[in-house]
Amino acid sequence: MKPPSLVSITCAIALAGCSKSSSDKPETGSATPPASSAKAPTATADAAAEPAETATVVTAPTRSAKGALEVAGAITGTFEWKKRDQKTPISCAWDAAKEIGSFHVDLSDGAGKLLTLGVDVPTIDVGLPRLDVSSKDLPSSLKTSLGFNVSGDDTVLITVKFDTKLGDEKKPDLTIKGTLEVSCPRKK
Repeated sequence: MKPPSLVSITCAIALAGCSKSSSDKPETGSATPPASSAKAPTATADAAAEPAETATVVTAPTRSAKGALEVAGAITGTFEWKKRDQKTPISCAWDAAKEIGSFHVDLSDGAGKLLTLGVDVPTIDVGLPRLDVSSKDLPSSLKTSLGFNVSGDDTVLITVKFDTKLGDEKKPDLTIKGTLEVSCPRKK
């Protein structure tokens, strides 16, 4: 066997010196981890093929509204709740035992007009139920305490029957007719 040449020994020393840096830290900006931090994989190939455990998804109770309201006057059309058209989510609360509560819901005619209805039913000693109707298509918000009937149940379904005239009694700014049911489930 022939002894190693000086060139072979020099190349071997140079390669050994290049494989380790003096600090065993990656260069700044380098995506490679230091050689000392490399760990053997602990999972087997079979475990990699298994689907990852899914996270538990917690969903809040879904609030919705159904029913159509015929609106005439300053705004005309059939308005109903459409999730895609709402500006703000439905807000609602109802206590069936005390028959008090409130809700706010955006209703759309499907052609770009939006009405926001707010119904508030306070305790009898505070006052009458109130209806507030607003829209960018109205000069101002319209309010009344007459012409609608609110009821609710223990499943927290609030039903409002409208035969309402808002504004001047002889020439109302807005007339609303129909029934709206707002589902307002309790948080669990």
